[in-house]
Amino acid sequence: MRPMEILNPGQRRPSKAYLVNELRKAVFTWREQGYPRVTPTTKRLLQFWFKEDHLVNNEPFQFWFCQREAMETLIYIYEAMKKRNFIDMARDFGAGPIQGYDPSYDQYPLYAFKMATGSGKTFVMALSIVWQYFNHMKENKDDYTSKFLLIAGEKNVIYDRLTRDFKNGKIFRELPLIPPEWQDEFDLKDNVVLKEDPIHIIPEGVLFLTNIQQLEERRGRKEEVKEYVDKVVELPEVYNVSDIYQENRIKEVLTSCPNIMILKDEAHHIYSFEKAWKKILLGLHKNLSSQYGKGINMELDFSATPKTETGALFPWIIVDFSLKEAIETNIVKRPLI
Repeated sequence: MRPMEILNPGQRRPSKAYLVNELRKAVFTWREQGYPRVTPTTKRLLQFWFKEDHLVNNEPFQFWFCQREAMETLIYIYEAMKKRNFIDMARDFGAGPIQGYDPSYDQYPLYAFKMATGSGKTFVMALSIVWQYFNHMKENKDDYTSKFLLIAGEKNVIYDRLTRDFKNGKIFRELPLIPPEWQDEFDLKDNVVLKEDPIHIIPEGVLFLTNIQQLEERRGRKEEVKEYVDKVVELPEVYNVSDIYQENRIKEVLTSCPNIMILKDEAHHIYSFEKAWKKILLGLHKNLSSQYGKGINMELDFSATPKTETGALFPWIIVDFSLKEAIETNIVKRPLI
């Protein structure tokens, strides 16, 4: 099979994820019907992404089926079916009794994507950002957003990879993500803020890129200063005094960003920070809702292994593209035995 080939649900390996098997059938039918119940903006994006011809580096380019299915499923759930919480999704697509569900998490739309390493999760992140951005601009400012926070897992290699893709809007400039007639309207590509960048004014359209460490609880100022002084005294390196003010500043900035969309890369790594991390996001959502009337817009988890510490799959997984399927569709090379 080719990576771009559309797979019928009957061809797929059954998923152990709670929502996925029924969702695959529903999305396949919805695709065959021509994407009913979406906005004109979304209809144009789907047409551009998946029906038109593209060139990248003078070579023909198509999104892979796994990337297409991930984006279609998100749009189907959120926009066409308007399923904004887990219980509503479970009623229509759940496989038997609910397990591993914590109602305290169900405060805003939360969706997970189980996608094999190498299947292009980063492309789906970029597609979802473009979808939200243009619908916010052209359709509905409450249901969609132009502000995004992309959180890398605790490994520096994840943050470094995302930085290579998103710094200076690189991925938005190099891939066919934006219809040509809308290129000049996409200001976000000039407003990608890395964790080490200064933040002075928050633009209307902005993508913050950070790692999970920046969302941990802030230490006291005395402790920060003491550590800084100790470093200066003990080590020959020269430190910038502004460094002691950088830690966790993104958390402070987020308190003035209502309706923000959260994207998490390698969410299974972040899960090890679960109690503190989830407490921070739920607290942020509550405070934003109280102050501005709108909290977190939605949260997307991307991982090859989106599991809890006990090994259970996240119940909110909406897409499952396994390593076996990645091998069968020639995305990932078959391992030598």
